[in-house]
Amino acid sequence: MTEANVLVLTKDVRKPREHVWRCLTDPNCLKVWWRENIEFEAKLGGRFVEPWVDPSGRERITRAEVTAFHPPEGFVMVWADEDWEFDTIVSVSLTPIEEGTRVVIEHQGWEKVGEPDRATYLLDHRNGWEHHLGNLAAFAEDLETSGDGDGR
Repeated sequence: MTEANVLVLTKDVRKPREHVWRCLTDPNCLKVWWRENIEFEAKLGGRFVEPWVDPSGRERITRAEVTAFHPPEGFVMVWADEDWEFDTIVSVSLTPIEEGTRVVIEHQGWEKVGEPDRATYLLDHRNGWEHHLGNLAAFAEDLETSGDGDGR
């Protein structure tokens, strides 16, 4: 769903919140379902660094800093690609539901992007977050709840 300049994506995961939290914040888990070369310091002031290659073959880096951290409820990051002249805010929240955990990602700040590029940024990031949420759910649901390993 897109509300003006905010992306809001929701995914229900059939595992307890603490399990999903571990998949989001433990580097060994995160590297399995997101990307092997990702760095994430899951703590207040921690950094997120994601090297990636865009569809044109150009190498890019997304960086973020954790500005709020509330285990196992969620966290907030200031988020931007290396060539952006603006920052965005990504909020991740985990809520227990009867079937497991509801993961909500809210990505805001897109009003800083000029038209006509804003619609492309919103579409690209919605697609990216949907991809990552799908991977998170599939991995978390397949990983043993009590296991300490990375599930590989």
